[in-house]
Amino acid sequence: MRSSAQNIELKSGVVRAIKHSAIAERLFTALASCFLFLSSSSQDIHFTQFFTNPLIINPGQTGYFDGNYRIGFNFKSQWPWATHPSVFNYHTETPYVDFSFGERKIKVGWMGIGFNFLNDEAGDGRLTSRRFTLSYAYHQAFDKDHRYILSAGIGLSYEIRSIDFSKFYFNNQWIEDEGFNVALPTNESYQKESFSMVDLTAGLNFGAQVQEQVKLNFGFAMLHLNRPKHTFYNSNERLGFRYQANAGVEYKINEQVLLDVNAYYTYEKKASEITLGSMLGYGLYGKSHSHIEHTLYIGAYYRIKDALSPIIGYQFKQTRLLINYDVTLSKLIKPAKANGGLEISLVHVGSWYKQFNGKKLYCPRF
Repeated sequence: MRSSAQNIELKSGVVRAIKHSAIAERLFTALASCFLFLSSSSQDIHFTQFFTNPLIINPGQTGYFDGNYRIGFNFKSQWPWATHPSVFNYHTETPYVDFSFGERKIKVGWMGIGFNFLNDEAGDGRLTSRRFTLSYAYHQAFDKDHRYILSAGIGLSYEIRSIDFSKFYFNNQWIEDEGFNVALPTNESYQKESFSMVDLTAGLNFGAQVQEQVKLNFGFAMLHLNRPKHTFYNSNERLGFRYQANAGVEYKINEQVLLDVNAYYTYEKKASEITLGSMLGYGLYGKSHSHIEHTLYIGAYYRIKDALSPIIGYQFKQTRLLINYDVTLSKLIKPAKANGGLEISLVHVGSWYKQFNGKKLYCPRF
């Protein structure tokens, strides 16, 4: 979810486009105020493809995959209509990498370590967040086939936030029938244009292969355990505890068709979000016709009271590309013209060995 400063930028950008209409300006001010109130209690970024960046969702998923390493990248462009037509008005990029190790010695479990970098920039004032996160997890199997696995993880982040207040437009600079005069004083009492903080996260994850065709996954994480200070002003404003829960079901209909269903819930300071949806994957055999090398994906996700997002994708062996586009359904549907934003993810899972035999996750045979 976007911060209150980002919503101020959104307001200023649209008001500039309609600055010669005082009535329109007042209407948008009222609308923006509602969103400021709703979003002021939550400061974190959200992805429709939450399941493609497990290190952000839950540190307990660090190293939770079949292979030795995983490399991923997410890009999100939000509200490309906000200030001027561009995918970089509000954009987020987050590359990550995690490794798993210890499965050959531990036998009944393994460990994972990962690194995630997040860059988020928003609006005219370039409200910027740069976050560096290191995460660690331990995965314990409860049977020799690794059908049931419980994971626990922790994450430590260092974040820098900055903003350029000189790029903003404030009410004190508004002149009726003329527009904004940036030469006028803003009368704003901000004390600094950047600050940094350390953030602590912990999470649990449980995976189960309940049948040959059905795999379940449940996760719960708690963010901002240390409740770091989060303000550009000399106040004691702190982030609230943020709770995140995710669930997934993989149902292999047959050797070529897979149904993947996912759900996500988060709550912080009375602000909440629910996203759910599914994808259908259809596998195509390679030249040898012995195993599937290509998979096509199609599906849709829905963020309740916010946006509907069709999604398509393609996977070649262990590399998957997914693309979705958020179609706004909230009260912003008219000014946004249903234009929510583009999101892209790219994930590759690899192994140090030609044939990985770590026996981490149970692999059903058909």
